[in-house]
Amino acid sequence: MGEGMTTSNRTKSETIQAIQEQIDEVQLLTQSENNTDEGKLEEWRISTSRVLQKAFSNASIAREFLLKTDANTFHDVGVSYLKGLIIDINKGLFEKIFPSSSSNPDLIDLQSFHVIIRRIMRNFYKHIEEMYHKPVHGSGTIRQENLTRISLGNEYDVQRMLFSLIRPIFPEARVEISDDGGYKSVRYDIYLREYETVIEVKCSRPKMSERELTEQLGSDAFHYREKYVYFFIYDKDKIVDNVDAFCKTYHKSLEIDGKQIETIIMQPVVM
Repeated sequence: MGEGMTTSNRTKSETIQAIQEQIDEVQLLTQSENNTDEGKLEEWRISTSRVLQKAFSNASIAREFLLKTDANTFHDVGVSYLKGLIIDINKGLFEKIFPSSSSNPDLIDLQSFHVIIRRIMRNFYKHIEEMYHKPVHGSGTIRQENLTRISLGNEYDVQRMLFSLIRPIFPEARVEISDDGGYKSVRYDIYLREYETVIEVKCSRPKMSERELTEQLGSDAFHYREKYVYFFIYDKDKIVDNVDAFCKTYHKSLEIDGKQIETIIMQPVVM
C-alpha cells in the first residue's frame, strides 16, 4: 500500500504519445511474417516497461504489463493492454487530484480508506440486524411488518444496500461503471476512482454451484485493471463449504502480484 495512487508524471498528451510509440514499434517488429526475432521482442518488452515506469508515479503499471506479457503475447495482450491504458488516460483516471485546502481536514488516506471499507463489508450483517431485525421503538413511525418485507434476493439488492453504506463516507463512489478493457468491456459494481478500488458484488442462488462462483471470480480478477479489487460475496444459500480456504484462494498481494485482491464472504447464521 506504500505506493499510493498511481498518477501520470507527464501531461496527458505526452504520456499517450510515449505509449503509442511503443505500440507502433512492436507492430513494425511483427509486421513481417518472417520476423521471429524473439530477442528484439524481449528488448521491446523491457523498454516498454521502462517507459511505463517513467510515465507513472510508481511501478505498478510497468509491473502489471510485465506480468501480463511474455514471448507469445506481445501483439495480443501487450498491445491490448497499452491501448487500454490510453483509453484510461483519456478518461483522466491517472490525473493528479488536488483537493481544496478547505477539504483537507476530511481527507481519508489510502490506508484508512481500506480499513473503513473492510469494516463496512465485514460488519454488513450488523447493519441488517440493527435496521431490519431488531424490534422498532413503539413511538416511531417505522413499522416492524414493513421492515420484515425487505429481503436481499439477488446481487443487485446486495449492491444497493452495500453502496448505501459506503456512499455517505465516500460520496465520490459510483455504481454500474463500464470500462473498456481494450478487448472486453468490464462493468464495475462499485467504483472508487480516487482510491483505484473496485468492489465486485456477488450473491449466491439456490441452483448456483461453488464452481460457478469460482469461475466468475477468476474471470473478473483477470479483467479488472484497478490496483485494488474486493470481492464481496453474500452467500445466503451457503454454497461455499470452507469460507477461510475460499478467501485465501482469491487473495493477491500488491507487492507480489501487482494487484491487491481480497475476498469477503457473508453467510447468514440461523440458530
